Amino acid sequence: MHISDRERLAANELTTLFLKNKDNLPYANIGICNEYLGWVNDFHLKDSRNNKIHLNLKSKNDLFLLFVLAVVWSRTGQWENAAFFVTYLKIFKKDSIQFWAEESNYKEEQYLRQKTSEIITKELTGLIPRKKLGFRKDIFASIHLLSTNWDKIIQKLAESEKEKDFKLFMKYLRNIEGLGVGNRKILIKIPLILRELRCQNIYSNISGEYCCVPDARVYKAGRKLNIQLPIASNLEKLIERILSNRDILCK
Repeated sequence: MHISDRERLAANELTTLFLKNKDNLPYANIGICNEYLGWVNDFHLKDSRNNKIHLNLKSKNDLFLLFVLAVVWSRTGQWENAAFFVTYLKIFKKDSIQFWAEESNYKEEQYLRQKTSEIITKELTGLIPRKKLGFRKDIFASIHLLSTNWDKIIQKLAESEKEKDFKLFMKYLRNIEGLGVGNRKILIKIPLILRELRCQNIYSNISGEYCCVPDARVYKAGRKLNIQLPIASNLEKLIERILSNRDILCK
């Protein structure tokens, strides 16, 4: 896909505006050299002891929570639902693969979801959700499924690093039925996982273009800038369109 000079100029202007307003954006975690530190580097939330909420992806449990974040965020609704849910799991020590592998645990969390959303809202300071928090009923079985596939997921990441081809990981994760709504699969949030792993240098050879997340906000920005971004309906199209639009998506 040809990218016009006008589109490149618009992308550069958008980057400049983003950096100018970084202090006012809860998802803009930027380093001293304007490098992107990753979304999970700072949730802009603090617990009752004033500890900053973030994920250290060198930690096994925090790495698992990154995938939980992607699974929960793949649903409709505000992104704050995913951020606060992951924070709840982290604070209350319900963040292990072993915990979620137990069917009784995920069913109990599912039953208590309304109460826990109220608890975590009161527990935290900092970022204020735009709407009342809501933890969807269908996320819990998906997280259970994630835990039962965890060893294979980590194996695919290691294999992808060795082969220098993270499409292997993307294809494996994409083929797991049930991580999305109902029996569906996740797609758009797979690059988010790779982006966060790359930002924290967990894997040394994740190509930057595979970290571009063409989600609703990207398409909305594209429309306002008169930049045409094709919709990716499957993994092959997602990869193809990420690569063809890398100069815009990956700014």
